[in-house]
Amino acid sequence: MGLPSPTIPGSATRVIISGHSEAGRVRKVNQDSFYAGEIPGKGYLALVADGMGGHQTGEVASQKAVEIVRRELEKSRALPPAAMARAVQVANLEIYNYASTHPENHGMGTTLTAVFIDDQVGLVGHVGDSRAYLIRDQEIRQLTNDHSWVAERVRQGLLTEDEAKRHRWRNVITNALGALPHIKLDILHFTVHPEDRLLLCSDGISMLVPEEMMMRIVRDHPPTEAVTRLIAEANERGSPDNVTAVVLEVAALETRAKRYALPPEVQEPASVDLSESMSGIRRVEEAFPVQDMFAKMRKQPWYPYRIWLLGSLYLILLFLLFSLWGR
Repeated sequence: MGLPSPTIPGSATRVIISGHSEAGRVRKVNQDSFYAGEIPGKGYLALVADGMGGHQTGEVASQKAVEIVRRELEKSRALPPAAMARAVQVANLEIYNYASTHPENHGMGTTLTAVFIDDQVGLVGHVGDSRAYLIRDQEIRQLTNDHSWVAERVRQGLLTEDEAKRHRWRNVITNALGALPHIKLDILHFTVHPEDRLLLCSDGISMLVPEEMMMRIVRDHPPTEAVTRLIAEANERGSPDNVTAVVLEVAALETRAKRYALPPEVQEPASVDLSESMSGIRRVEEAFPVQDMFAKMRKQPWYPYRIWLLGSLYLILLFLLFSLWGR
C-alpha cells in the first residue's frame, strides 16, 4: 500500500510501504505477523514478528507483539527512541504475563524487528532472528544481528555462514519476546537518504533468498511488487517456514530538527536490558537525550548549584534595593 500524504504535520517526507505474509509451502498455520503503515503525526513504522511455540501459541505471541508495539507508539508522548524501547518492554511483559495465566499458551514467544522512519532519522529495534536490511545505491546492508545459537557461533568464529545455514540448531533462538520477563533489545539508528529502501523479513525469506537477489528485487521494483516477488521466490525454493516481507521506499525526504540528540552512527547496534524496571528505558533516554533549552542548561557546570546561585542573586538584589531606599 502507498502512503501519499506526509505523516508529520508540515513535513514533506513521504515513505511508500507495503507488506505481506503467507504460511509457505509446508506449514499449515502462519505464525508470522507484520505491520506496514504510519503512526499518525509521528512517522512511518514497519514491524515483523515470527512467533514460536506451536499452533495457537506462536501466532498469538506474534500478533500481540505487533498490536502492542503499534498501540504503544501511537499513544506515547515520549521521544521516538525511548518510545520504541518502552513499546517493546510493554509487549514483552504483556506476552509473558498472558502466557503465565493461560496454560495453553505456555512457552510462547516471538521475534520482533521494527523500523521507524522519523524524517532523516531511521530507528531500528530488534529481538530475535527476523531481519532488517538497508538497500542503498548498489549495496545491501544487514542492520540487525540474529539472536540465535548459530549466529553467535558465527560471530565467535566457530562456524562459517554456510555451516550455520545447515546446522541442526539453526532455529534455536537465544532472545525472544514473551519467553522471560526480561529481554535484550538491540537499538540502532541510521541517517535516512532519499531513495533509500528497507526490507524487513522473517527467516522464512532470509534463509532461502540470497542477499544479492533480495537487493535486486527490492531496488528494481515498487514496494508492493517487491514484496510479491520476494515471497514468490521463497515459495519456489520450498518455503519450509512461514514467509513475511515488508518493504519501504523513501519517496521524498525533508531534513527537520529533532528534539532528541543522536549518538555517533555505528555499524553495530547497542544492546539494552529491558526488565520490569525503567532502568533500560533511562539508558535509551541517556543515549538519545532531549535537545532543548532546558536540556542544554542541565549540561552546564553551574546547573547543580542553580538554587544557591539564584539565592545569592536574590540577596544581592535585596541589598541593592535597600541601599537605594536608604538614599
